[in-house]
Amino acid sequence: MDVSNVFEVFGPAAPWAAATVGVFAAFLFVAAFWQGRSISFWPPQIGRRLTPFASRRSRSGWLGGRGGTTGGAAAPQREYGVDQSRDFYQEIASNYDLRNSGNLVSTHLATVAQLQAIRDQRPGLKVLDLGGGTGKVIAIHFFNDTTMNWTYVDNCPAMAAEFRRNLWGHPLGRGSEVVVDDMNRALGQLEAHSYDVIMLSLVLSSMPEPPDFGALRRLLRPGGSLIVTDINPGYTRDNPLYKVWVDGAVVALRITPVDPFEVMRRAGTAGLRVAEQKTIGEESFYYSFLLVFTPDPVRPRRRRAEASA
Repeated sequence: MDVSNVFEVFGPAAPWAAATVGVFAAFLFVAAFWQGRSISFWPPQIGRRLTPFASRRSRSGWLGGRGGTTGGAAAPQREYGVDQSRDFYQEIASNYDLRNSGNLVSTHLATVAQLQAIRDQRPGLKVLDLGGGTGKVIAIHFFNDTTMNWTYVDNCPAMAAEFRRNLWGHPLGRGSEVVVDDMNRALGQLEAHSYDVIMLSLVLSSMPEPPDFGALRRLLRPGGSLIVTDINPGYTRDNPLYKVWVDGAVVALRITPVDPFEVMRRAGTAGLRVAEQKTIGEESFYYSFLLVFTPDPVRPRRRRAEASA
């Protein structure tokens, strides 16, 4: 109906009729907004109301799940627990880097930026990469560094093979030591005070128990850094399955929520202090966190003083 038709129907009262319709439409749109419905002003449309659960799941979808190559509704054909994480990563190794979402890449790049900043202050960096994966998201950024020494630890042979393949023929690959073993066992075999940087990049959520932070501190050189990143525990609770397509099937790892405050508590008990902390993603609902720890020189002296008292 065009404007002339409105005047024909309502006559002199047409402006009042149009105003009434406008007010009523505005009321509908405001009510729909407060109910959490989707709104389109042109063409005019009000969508269905989302439940709180659906809203949270939709938001999780916008953020991009850790298993970013599958749809949220895809049911896994095989599901692994964190006590079977070695088997899970063995199965997905060749597809591992295909599932990186934007938020996941941002998390890896935050770790890369930390490493670059530390390297600027400490050339010839010695790095211990725990649960290093394929090396394609962090280590490869330093592929041409002839002075950096990289010790890689992973309990998954297929992941270690991908790491070797990705760094083969490059200076960092030649300067790398690859250890395929259980992380906690490997920590006990490495030389104390040997590393400028130790990394746990998105590793803790795949472990049944966190590592011994005392052992991590023992391996750090004075002034060294422990970098820990992982997924927002609230996001993990809403999205517990890390899904990956492998040969036409969906396999999943049921990951463990990692509380950053619990990480800080364990690190502090081991004599590590927080040097930096940040969140990655939306401010109101961050996707992941990054923590940087350095050895607290006061703690060992305090222990020695208490022991001699």
